Amino acid sequence: YSNIPEEVTYFVTRIEDFKLPFFGMVVMNFVLPLLLLMNSDYKRINWFVIMTGIIILAGHYLDIYVMFMPSTVGDQWSIGIPEIGAVLFFAGLFIFWVFRALTKAPLQPKRNPFIEESRHFHY
Repeated sequence: YSNIPEEVTYFVTRIEDFKLPFFGMVVMNFVLPLLLLMNSDYKRINWFVIMTGIIILAGHYLDIYVMFMPSTVGDQWSIGIPEIGAVLFFAGLFIFWVFRALTKAPLQPKRNPFIEESRHFHY
């Protein structure tokens, strides 16, 4: 199952013309999350997990970018205003939707019998 012509041309195009985004995608989606979240001590630090999640989201965007852009623009690629604007638009839409949903119900349940126990819980 090696050297299948359809798959070879797919990867050759991406490695030749999109070398930085292609290998950057591999690092952002596989290498960094593996190395950063391997130790359980780092998973307890909230800002560390959030930054790793942001890196993974950027890696997923780069994955989609590398999937479609070589077939549409060839070697004339760039990340410009439309790409950044699309990311900001959908990020703003997501934040708006989450905050709108959070205002409809209280975040802390009323009359929770285990609230004191959960306040003093340590991992």
